Amino acid sequence: MDTVCSRPAHAKINLHLAVGLPYPDGYHPIQSLFALVGLSDTITLRWKESETFDVQVQGLEAYCSPKDNTLTKAARLWHEAGGSTLHLEIKCDKQIPVKAGLGGGSSDAASLLAMLQAIDSKHALPAQVLHSVALQVGSDVPFFLYGYSAALVTGKGENVAPLDSRPMPALLVMPTFFDVSTSSAYRMLDEMRLNQENVYMPGIQELLQIYEKPSHKWRGLLYNDFQSCSSNGAFYTALETVAKEYEGFFGMSGSGACWFFVSEDASQVHDVHADVVAAFGPRVRCWITHLMS
Repeated sequence: MDTVCSRPAHAKINLHLAVGLPYPDGYHPIQSLFALVGLSDTITLRWKESETFDVQVQGLEAYCSPKDNTLTKAARLWHEAGGSTLHLEIKCDKQIPVKAGLGGGSSDAASLLAMLQAIDSKHALPAQVLHSVALQVGSDVPFFLYGYSAALVTGKGENVAPLDSRPMPALLVMPTFFDVSTSSAYRMLDEMRLNQENVYMPGIQELLQIYEKPSHKWRGLLYNDFQSCSSNGAFYTALETVAKEYEGFFGMSGSGACWFFVSEDASQVHDVHADVVAAFGPRVRCWITHLMS
């Protein structure tokens, strides 16, 4: 008999994202403040015991090939690491935009891994093995797997330290006329830094002290290294111009393309939403949401 369960997969924003020079293996160290937001996909899993392992994914056909998605990758790596032989049918109700810097694919994978661990406790992976599987799927997956509302993420993404949440209203702004490939963004950042021998990152304690301040005081202190090398800088500059009177914090999430606004004052978020819609019209999609507690 088939059994069914479902789980939300929330998006994240990067309130801060400093990227170091690449390691010899090509991966980059990061220093980032992650925060979950209310926007989410829904992952539905139908499974039954089987003599062989099999996984089928629906809902992502418009974005990637059936086998080239984080859900298939996560399921297969979980099985190979010691998970049982199950027949899995996975459906993704996609609400988080792709290539947006919101971590949708990573969050989807983490939600699936959590469900697989729960449905087959006899073959649940030890925590350290599960963490390794998550990191193989993607550098953001460990953050989502831990389930923290906010965290300081360092290293290649494997170091995740929980932070007190800062629940507040938020606006997400996604352009409809371009998106951003993470690999391309890293390549552009590396090209811009070709002759640099080191990259500045604030001290951890300094960063945590900034995070405790009201959001409007984050401006000029928290930043995103990818914003400096974006090929779509004119769009982000136009957004900043629209928000010149905004009392809160704003910036690009991840490697882009999504931009966010946060503020303790809900009226600020609603006002800037109206201003963005008036300025850009159908050139953007917007979501009024919140940082999760």
